Amino acid sequence: MAYRIIKGTVSIDGKEPDGDTLSFKISDQNDWLWPGAQDGRFPRFNAKYQANIRFEAIDALEIHYRIQDVYSQPNVKQPLELAVKARDRLLTLCGFDLSNISETGGFRIVDPDQQEMPVTLAYNGIDPFGRIIGFVFTDDLHFEVNDRNPTVNLYPEHIERSINAKLLREGLVYPTYYGGLYPSLREYLTTLVKDARREQLGIWQYHQSEIVLPLKPTLLDIETIVMMPKLFRRLVTHIAKNGSTKQFRNSLRQSKDMVVDTREVRLSNFSSFVRYGYGVVEDQIRIWMTHQPEELVFVGG
Repeated sequence: MAYRIIKGTVSIDGKEPDGDTLSFKISDQNDWLWPGAQDGRFPRFNAKYQANIRFEAIDALEIHYRIQDVYSQPNVKQPLELAVKARDRLLTLCGFDLSNISETGGFRIVDPDQQEMPVTLAYNGIDPFGRIIGFVFTDDLHFEVNDRNPTVNLYPEHIERSINAKLLREGLVYPTYYGGLYPSLREYLTTLVKDARREQLGIWQYHQSEIVLPLKPTLLDIETIVMMPKLFRRLVTHIAKNGSTKQFRNSLRQSKDMVVDTREVRLSNFSSFVRYGYGVVEDQIRIWMTHQPEELVFVGG
């Protein structure tokens, strides 16, 4: 899979980074070629010509997820200690000195030193929110690129040096794959995920493969559970809209998340991989996934 190589800087002052998103500013604004533009997608820049990076192949626990289409769009979070640990590790891997930063109540970072850290970004698309999708490196990989050949092919020996891969290997984020990720890269990253799970690193020490909830849970009930963030976002949105877990699989089906099952090589709706049943106690329900997160590849997004 061809990736465009771009150099720039990442910064955190006044931003709300999490474990898989950072604000990026390109070094040369003229050196920009947009994979994804054919779909009508372009990066969403602010006034300082900064756009967010969505780190390829990873999904961190939510620090501040705003539920859309619900009055008054409440913010929810997953277990904060693990979510903040992933964020801080990402920032440390980028080279930020965290000793002098502070946070506002909304997890907005105040960095009096105005740090800007140099990174190399290998990207191949733009997501629906205007974020640049790619692998992030802090060392110079000496990719051979020029005006005639501005893209390179990435291989496992490249991405093993990425921040994305390091976070997966340390068990700080969930794997979440999309169709634009080349199979050989996905397979390599999956070996890192399996190693981290086997060693019970990070989130894997607390991950709940089966979730038990009251039939009518509060959002606070969901916030204490370590689960795949994709499932968390769909579940809290459903509960906020309906006040109950009833018809959750139907809600998933209507979300139209299409997924490739790499175990059986078939395309299906995300709801096909989520099960729902009653618990052993009255007014309890159980929700579980039939596959591990790294066995699924989401189409689109």
